[in-house]
Amino acid sequence: MNRLILVLAESALETVPQALWGHPEVRRNSRERGLSPGEILLDRSYHHRAMRYLKDAHKRGRPDIVHFSLLNALETPLSDKGLLRVYVHTFQDFILEFNPRIRLPRNYMRFKGLMEQLFRIGRVPPEGEVLITLRKGSLADLKNELKPDMVIGFSSGGLLKPLQNIVLELTNVDSVMTVVGCFPHGEFKEANVKLFDSCYAIYPKTLNAWVVVARLVYEVEKSMNLNLKETNI
Repeated sequence: MNRLILVLAESALETVPQALWGHPEVRRNSRERGLSPGEILLDRSYHHRAMRYLKDAHKRGRPDIVHFSLLNALETPLSDKGLLRVYVHTFQDFILEFNPRIRLPRNYMRFKGLMEQLFRIGRVPPEGEVLITLRKGSLADLKNELKPDMVIGFSSGGLLKPLQNIVLELTNVDSVMTVVGCFPHGEFKEANVKLFDSCYAIYPKTLNAWVVVARLVYEVEKSMNLNLKETNI
């Protein structure tokens, strides 16, 4: 494996849908933020009652999951060495692409502000070197664009297998696209499951997305001997 492609798929990251703009919770939150209802992120912590009327609400409104997962991917030796490409595919079929040079804010509210800016103008920052881009696209579109040799999904409903063994089997595959579901509950959409060459579970119980991301990145680092190279052991 020359480089790992990590996709956080069907991510619970989106602006408030128009159907909820008039709800009191949304209006209050938008006033507090100084933004219009359509410019703020859907967040169950603030919009729980409003989301009761939303289709597939159990999979939506959790930007914090995306935040934790991105920090566990981008703040790593694998990313620092330029050996990790990170994408976020959202529930509403948008694709976010991250420059490896980015340093995401660790503060959640600052992260939300960054994502809201991204959804408004399509890039961050507005000028200068582009660190994040946003475009419309499905997971299938991303696969067709990247043309990986293999696509591996991770899901609690997948075949249970030790992560170390999974990564070991990928050693001789040049381009691997790994897909981690970045939503609070439920399973991947069937159309997305069909894109996987294999789908694995790495623990008998459901794990949070950011835990899977952290373990996956570390196993890939070990397979590339990155830690040994850094410490000269």
